[in-house]
Amino acid sequence: MFVKIYRYHIRPNKTEEFLDIQKRAGKIYRKHVSYRVVYLKNKEDPRMWLEIQWCADEDTYRQAMNLINAEPGIKRLWQEFQEILDPSDPEIHEEYYEQIHSEDGGPKRSLEGS
Repeated sequence: MFVKIYRYHIRPNKTEEFLDIQKRAGKIYRKHVSYRVVYLKNKEDPRMWLEIQWCADEDTYRQAMNLINAEPGIKRLWQEFQEILDPSDPEIHEEYYEQIHSEDGGPKRSLEGS
């Protein structure tokens, strides 16, 4: 499994905008690739986010990205995303991984009680 991790800083008052941009981008992504994505907000620095994407393999990911980048509207979403980055740290960090193992078992706990 191919995994790509992005790390970036979003202005704290732009969370809803950020999630809306990601939702609209996700519709474009799903037209071209089967993938899983999660967004994590840092508890100590609410400006810092991680975006973790899983795809079957790197070749599938790269082929899909060529199609996604050719989609009308994706450039506008990219511009909207760049506009909500924290101006004090606008850099986007990208890392690539290969998933070797995953465990999803263990005791389940209710989120309502926590």
